[in-house]
Amino acid sequence: MDILEGSFHLVLANARHVKNVPGRKTDVKDAEWLAKLLRCGLIESNFVPPEDIRDLRDLTRYRKKLIHHRTSEQNPIHKILQDANIKLTSVLSDIFGVSGRRILEAILNGEKIESDGLRKMVDWRTKASITDIANAINGRIRRHHRDMLRYHWEHMSYLEKAIEELEKQIDQLLSPYRKELELSDGIPGVNKAAAATFIAEMGVDMSVFKSAKHLASWAGVSPGNYESAGKRVKPHKVTKL
Repeated sequence: MDILEGSFHLVLANARHVKNVPGRKTDVKDAEWLAKLLRCGLIESNFVPPEDIRDLRDLTRYRKKLIHHRTSEQNPIHKILQDANIKLTSVLSDIFGVSGRRILEAILNGEKIESDGLRKMVDWRTKASITDIANAINGRIRRHHRDMLRYHWEHMSYLEKAIEELEKQIDQLLSPYRKELELSDGIPGVNKAAAATFIAEMGVDMSVFKSAKHLASWAGVSPGNYESAGKRVKPHKVTKL
C-alpha cells in the first residue's frame, strides 16, 4: 500500500463490509468482483492516516510496549528486595525515584551504607527519616540477590534509554502539531504523553469521521451493547469502523 500511495488513489475497504456483499469466492474472481463494486461506488473508503501520523503511531505504540517491559523488570526488583528483607518500599513512595536509585545502586555495588553516606543519598524532599530508611535497608542480602538485581537493573536501564530515544523522535514528529498537542494537553487528566497518543491514533483532521460515534469506534472506546436472553454479555473484542 505504501508503494502505491503516491501514484494512485487508494481505497481501504472494510473487510467486514465487503464480506457481506455476495460474490464468488476465488482470488481472481473476488478481485474482479471488488473492482466492479468499486466502479459502482459500493465500497466505502475507510480512514487512512497520513504517513507522518502513521509513523507517529508506530513510535507511540512501541513506547507503550517498552514501558510495559520496564514495569515487568521493576516488579521483580520489588520481589527480590522483599526476599532479602529490605523494606525500602515501606519508607519510600517510589524506590525508582532519585533517593531509591542511589540506594539501590549502592546495594548493587555491595557498598556498606552508613548514616553519613545515606544522608547524602537521600533527597531533601524525602519524608522518611534517615533512621527509618537505615532500618529498612538493614536486611539479609546475598550474592544471589545482588546478581538478580543487577540483571533486572541493567535491562531496566537499557529500556529507559530506549524510551528516551523514542521520546525524542516522537517530539520531532509532533512539531507540526504543537497547537493540537497543547489543546489536548489542556484536557483534565490528559498529559503530554496521552495527548501524543491521541494525535497518533486519530490524527488531527476530525472531518474524516462522520460523527463522534464513528470517532469513538475508531479509537476503540465505543461502548458495546451485547445482550442475549435479557443478559448483558461481555464482548470478545472491539471492532473499529
